[in-house]
Amino acid sequence: MRECRNKTVLFIIAVAMLPLLPYGLSATEGSRGGTFLPMGWDARGEALGGAATLLARDDGAAYYNPANLVFLRSTRVTAGVTRPVPGLDNLYSIVTAGTGLMDTRTSPDGTVEVRRLAAAVSISHLGLKLAGGSAWNEGTAGFSAAFSINHFNSIGATVRFLRSWTDLDDADSWGMAFDFGWTTRLYRNLWFGLVARNTNSVIHYPEIDEELDSSVNLALSLEELFGRVSIEGDVVTRAGELNRILLGSEIVIVEGTLSILGGVDARLVNYSRTITSFGLLTSLANADIALSFTFDPEDAFGRQTRLSVSYQF
Repeated sequence: MRECRNKTVLFIIAVAMLPLLPYGLSATEGSRGGTFLPMGWDARGEALGGAATLLARDDGAAYYNPANLVFLRSTRVTAGVTRPVPGLDNLYSIVTAGTGLMDTRTSPDGTVEVRRLAAAVSISHLGLKLAGGSAWNEGTAGFSAAFSINHFNSIGATVRFLRSWTDLDDADSWGMAFDFGWTTRLYRNLWFGLVARNTNSVIHYPEIDEELDSSVNLALSLEELFGRVSIEGDVVTRAGELNRILLGSEIVIVEGTLSILGGVDARLVNYSRTITSFGLLTSLANADIALSFTFDPEDAFGRQTRLSVSYQF
């Protein structure tokens, strides 16, 4: 009873703190200079429509919610690739490596196990050819850490270093940003998560300093319904207004072997549209292979196919 009361109090505090979060930036994507647009991460997270604030409990949590890194029981490495703009010479690739540290904390019912500490490294690169043959590159390097306060509460943070470079004159930039995450178990298979992205960020251009647009994700998930189905819903705010609604689901077809995933990303401002996605996740021994397909009605992006391969040591 006391544990449930503590969880309820924490949830109320989180909701009450929302008006205090930083909303000083415009509700656009990326920086005001147009660099470092959010490109997503691995194929599993994209197949969920980006609704992976709670469902990503592997090294991909370094991107989606660093607090979830505590679910890593051992070292895990993931590599992924996609062409974000079909028809152009471009490639977006990611690599993450994470591990759990120190002792394991287990819930009284034995259904939840987390490590006391966890850490991860995440790297991404976007390369494309501009009109006239010029090359454009963007790279990020992130360092994440997480701590489990107890078996039903964890917090985490990521610091990301960003750099863009090109053969165009006076177009390079560099900067950094911070992400913070919190995950808590409200009741049995009901979870709540909060992630603040791009807080205290700065991008240095040759002539001016800008900021990345900050955002806040609020997420709820119901996991392992009937032992096979997990669903998550996210509300994303930017500049104090509702920006996106994310819905994702994962259905286990064959335990430990095959799952199907689907998601919806409803973007409510700046070219409002609904982006749908689906994918497959297959496991063999210690390796996972995920394939996702995303359908964006915006002509600039169209359909994206993403492939990720993970290995757990």
